[in-house]
Amino acid sequence: MPSPGSEAVIAGLGEPPVGRLTGKTPTELHIDAAMLAIEDSGIDKHDIDGLMTSGTFLNDNIRHHMMIGEHLGIHCKSFVDTLRTGGHSYLNGVQVAQWAVESGLCKAVLLLRGDTTLSGVPKGTSMKAYIEYGAHPIEFEVPFGISVPGVYAMLAQRHMHEYGTTSEQLANIAVACRKHAALNPKAFKRDPISVDDVLNSRMVSTPLHLLDCSPPSDGAGAILITSRERARDLKSKPVRILGTGQAQSYYHLAHLARATGARPEDKSRFSLTKTVQSVAAERAFGMAGVKPTDIDVAQLYDSFTITVLMQFEDLGYCAKGEGGAFTENGRIELGGELPVNTHGGLLSFGSSGGINHIIEAVRQVRGECGDRQVKDVELSLATNVSAVASNHSIAIFGRD
Repeated sequence: MPSPGSEAVIAGLGEPPVGRLTGKTPTELHIDAAMLAIEDSGIDKHDIDGLMTSGTFLNDNIRHHMMIGEHLGIHCKSFVDTLRTGGHSYLNGVQVAQWAVESGLCKAVLLLRGDTTLSGVPKGTSMKAYIEYGAHPIEFEVPFGISVPGVYAMLAQRHMHEYGTTSEQLANIAVACRKHAALNPKAFKRDPISVDDVLNSRMVSTPLHLLDCSPPSDGAGAILITSRERARDLKSKPVRILGTGQAQSYYHLAHLARATGARPEDKSRFSLTKTVQSVAAERAFGMAGVKPTDIDVAQLYDSFTITVLMQFEDLGYCAKGEGGAFTENGRIELGGELPVNTHGGLLSFGSSGGINHIIEAVRQVRGECGDRQVKDVELSLATNVSAVASNHSIAIFGRD
């Protein structure tokens, strides 16, 4: 067995352009991101002995990691995997890579994501492709007309019913993300929007408007994780992984009661408006030894505006039912109490997977974000979410 290594850190980042990348393939985007991360870190690619790739929306090859490794000329002898847990995959991958490095199994692990969900899906076929990918079981939910925006709309409806949350409060999240994207040259959507623009955009599934939903886009990302000792000989400033957490509950929305009612105490803890993000967060904050209010900047997974609003509550930034009020008065914008999604998030940077939330969280700690940089960042946070807000992961990052 290998001997244990030192603490794992993030030592390299790769983030190619996002948007409509006509002519690119998911494989090419994986390679582009990988080469940028290798260059950013300064590592010899032959020192990379762990590889995780994303089982992409358009390529469900279970040996995807082997194909990408072959293209890169990396023949990993320690650990490989193809991640297939949707938007939750990337912080899951960070945690697995951390374990691989700290156990001594791997010297360096490369985590990759790349897909062409905008240019690669023929118009009118995206839902069919999404179903065939296995995102939601065709035999139980699809025949009844449910859609991904539809199930998140039910969460939003319930939150509004229970707590009086408003569409204007949801719109504040989209507006904040767009303001931040306007400061990010890489972002897909940079034109200013207002609360009225969100409310006047097409209704997708009541109460979610078009601008409450993250647009599909092509994009990619790469993260290199290695030991703290090794990183000090590399090119870029290492960033510590201080705390991580994961939690999963139901997969079919109809099984919510069964998933959360296994123990009597859970019945009041989880519902359509109370997620297991609170469990993942409790573990991550405990591991890092910090409180939510210690975090300088947060990159919160934002498939829909309601996804973010519920996380404010479940991460401990406000009481349950107060997430709507938390979005008001610039609190989540640059200069506010908790700047959120400073790269623009899925809502405006581009829906290219939760890996870009991690990259932005690390860049903020490095101090590399230019006009959107939060001053003196010591601690940052990123979350990933998948399924119907029922798979959650979180990590807290800090200076070396």
